[in-house]
Amino acid sequence: MEDILLEMDRILRPQGSVILRDDVDVLLKVKHYADAMQWDSRIADHEKGPHQREKIFIAVKQYWTAPPPQQKST
Repeated sequence: MEDILLEMDRILRPQGSVILRDDVDVLLKVKHYADAMQWDSRIADHEKGPHQREKIFIAVKQYWTAPPPQQKST
């Protein structure tokens, strides 16, 4: 799962979207990795209601850059 998400991160452009539909346990693991990759993600309920185990995962890859290097004070 981690390898697939890393490849998706490499392929997706900034502001690119991902929508997955699976069991809630699988999507919770996916959300853990997506949060680590700094994607804006959430899990939504199934169309038939919140009591269904199948959920929908929605994520957007954020545009970010590395912070500027800190300058040494002399």
